[in-house]
Amino acid sequence: MASAGSTGELWHICIDFLKPRGICQLSYHVKTNAQLDSESAVLTYGFPKDWVEHYLSNHLMDIDPITALSVRRTQPFLWREVPFLTELTASERSFLRELETANLGNGLAMQVYGPNMRNAYVGMGLGNRADPPNSAEIFELKAAAQIAHLRYCELTEERMALERDLSPREREVLNWIARGKSNGVIAEIVGVSRHTVDTLVRRLFEKLDAADRTTAALNGLGYGLIRTDRAPNLG
Repeated sequence: MASAGSTGELWHICIDFLKPRGICQLSYHVKTNAQLDSESAVLTYGFPKDWVEHYLSNHLMDIDPITALSVRRTQPFLWREVPFLTELTASERSFLRELETANLGNGLAMQVYGPNMRNAYVGMGLGNRADPPNSAEIFELKAAAQIAHLRYCELTEERMALERDLSPREREVLNWIARGKSNGVIAEIVGVSRHTVDTLVRRLFEKLDAADRTTAALNGLGYGLIRTDRAPNLG
């Protein structure tokens, strides 16, 4: 992970590392820039797209007690342990009921730490796995998440300080790429030709030093170019 040459490569290395260890879902809530008060955006893998859309569109991150608790704890914990670890508000209890209804199963929650307080939340879904990870497995997963987060910060840190020269239309297209939309669908949404969108995407790849859509979305997020309600769903 520490040797990944791009954010896209790093993301795929993480997925390949987690799958054999029984992790079927990944959620990464990372600050959109290096400012201490910056908002966080969400990258996901393996979660149902309708749940991700619901989570983002309804700003459920504001009442998610799992991510809130992770900030206050140094050790990882299971999603289903939350009611026993902290006092919950009515809205937080409602969120956990929604999570249960969505049948996402259990998961592991943890905080990872970066430079200038650029910390992030990592959620690892266990699906319907009956036995939770043991202490040795949790330590390995936590160490891997921390290494990956630091590498993501390294890969995006230098570019974050630069003013990107994306046009408003290019930013709009980038946000739809982050939502997983194809060029044809983006053309219909934006109201331009498919050829125009193809050209805009090529320009985006060049400006963001990206060779594929995943890397473009990850870099755009790291550079603070993606709206938090349109954060990448990468699988």
